[in-house]
Amino acid sequence: MLNLPFRSVAAALMFCVILGPVGVLYSSIAGGIVMIVLGLFVMHFKLLGPAILLWLVSCVWGVAGANRFNKKIVQLQK
Repeated sequence: MLNLPFRSVAAALMFCVILGPVGVLYSSIAGGIVMIVLGLFVMHFKLLGPAILLWLVSCVWGVAGANRFNKKIVQLQK
C-alpha cells in the first residue's frame, strides 16, 4: 500500500499569501511556473491592478492545487 503524505491546504495558502506566485510551487509545479511567468510579465510593465489580481489568483490556485493533490492521494490509497 502506498503511503504518500498529504499537502497542507493551510500551508499552501500561507505560502501563496506571503510569496505570491512562487508559493504556488508548493502545490503545483506547472501552476507555479505559469504564475511566475505571468508575474514577471505584469511586474515588467508595472501594472498594479493586475499584480493584485495575480496575487489573489495565486492564492486560489495554490489552495485548489493542494486539494486536488490530496484527492489524488486518497484515490490511490483505495
